[in-house]
Amino acid sequence: MMAFLRSTNLALALLLAGPLPALAHGAGWQIDQSQSATVYQFGYTDGTAMMFAEVTITGPDGNIWQKGRTDRAGHFAVATPSLSRDGETGAHWRIMVSDGMGHQVILTHSPDTPDMTGVSKPPEPATPGLRGTGALVNLPIWVSILFGISLIANLAFIPVWLRRRQKHRSMQE
Repeated sequence: MMAFLRSTNLALALLLAGPLPALAHGAGWQIDQSQSATVYQFGYTDGTAMMFAEVTITGPDGNIWQKGRTDRAGHFAVATPSLSRDGETGAHWRIMVSDGMGHQVILTHSPDTPDMTGVSKPPEPATPGLRGTGALVNLPIWVSILFGISLIANLAFIPVWLRRRQKHRSMQE
């Protein structure tokens, strides 16, 4: 009984302690248009670069235009034609960067607009200069609901497990 009270008090103290800073991070990007090609820098919201992450560029027609990897500093240069194949301007290219560990950045690149108004507008940056989202933000709503239900069910199971454990120990004595 005493162990149950200790664990209950510990759980209550942790709940009342308030939020603690998370050690998680998301991924984002920066842009450098001072060169002939547009150079993107991809990184995590904690400031580290997405080194050697896989980059896939899809053209306006939906076909894969280019595949590659970022460099050691998370840079990747994009040089796309300014006109689409049918001669119309305003072609939008989809850039997807994935580190293979669950972090993914997806943005839209439009070479016809030098001020990059064609780039999709993400939420406010988590760190200065880096645009992007947290790791769990882009998940479908059903995944978030399932995660919440799982968390609640697991937390509700802890007292039942502790009681069974205590009962099992008392039966062994």
